[in-house]
Amino acid sequence: MKVKIGIIGGGNMGGAIIGGIHKKYGILLCEQDEKRAQGLKRKYKITVCDLKTAAQEVQAVILAVKPQNFETVLEGLKPHLAKSKPVISIAAGITCLYIEKRLGKQAHVVRAMPNLPVQVGEGITGICTGAAAVDSDLILARRIFGCIGKTVVVEEKWMDAVTAVSGSGPAYVFLFMECFLRAADSLGLDKAVGRELVMQTIKGSLKLLERQKEEAEVLRERVTSKGGTTQAALDVFSKYELDKIFKEALSAAQQRAKALSQ
Repeated sequence: MKVKIGIIGGGNMGGAIIGGIHKKYGILLCEQDEKRAQGLKRKYKITVCDLKTAAQEVQAVILAVKPQNFETVLEGLKPHLAKSKPVISIAAGITCLYIEKRLGKQAHVVRAMPNLPVQVGEGITGICTGAAAVDSDLILARRIFGCIGKTVVVEEKWMDAVTAVSGSGPAYVFLFMECFLRAADSLGLDKAVGRELVMQTIKGSLKLLERQKEEAEVLRERVTSKGGTTQAALDVFSKYELDKIFKEALSAAQQRAKALSQ
C-alpha cells in the first residue's frame, strides 16, 4: 500500500511535487482554487479533499502555500494533526520555530527549499529539521524530494544561503542565458542558429563538468589559449569583475532571505 501524503496548496511548486511523486505516493490535495484542484485531480488521478482530511488520513503533510497564508493554514491544521506526524514546509522565510510555535513544540517539522527545475525532475532541495523531528521524518522528506531531483541536508542556519544559491539560482542561469542569447544576436547570427549554439553549449558544458569530475577552473583553463579568442572574452569578464558581481548578488539574496525569515 502506498504511503499517503497530504499536500496543502496546488500552485506551481505544489503541482510540480504532485507530478513527481504521484506514482510512488498516494496524494490527498487540499487546494482552495477549485478549477486548479480539479485540473490536478484529472491529470494525476489524485484525491481532492478538505484540510481536516488532508491532515488526518495521511502519513505526512506538505505545506505548499504562500507565506502570507501560513497562519490560517496552521490554525486549521492544528486540531486535526497528530503531534508525531511530519509537517514539511516549502515556504521561503518560514522557519521551523515559526511552525513549532503554532503547532506546538512537539510538532515534527521539516523545512525544505526546492527550486524551479523540480518541474522537470531535475531540482535540488535543501532540507533541515526542527527540534522535535526524528530520523524517519528526514528520511521520508529526502525520499519525497528525491523523486523530483536531488537533496542536500543542512542545519537550519544555512537555509538562507541555500535559498540564495539554489532557490534563486535558476533565475541567475536564465539571466545568463538571456545575456548570452542577446550577445549572439548582436553578432548578426540568425536567431534560431544563435539559440541552438547557446543552448547546446550550456548543456554540453554542464554534462562535461559533471562527467569529468574536474573543477570548473580546470576545464575553463583547458579551453583558454593564451592570446586566443576565449582569452579575449574572459579578459572582458575580468575587467568588469564578474566574480565580484556574483558574490555581491548571492550575498544580497542571502541577506534578503534573512530579513524575510519569520
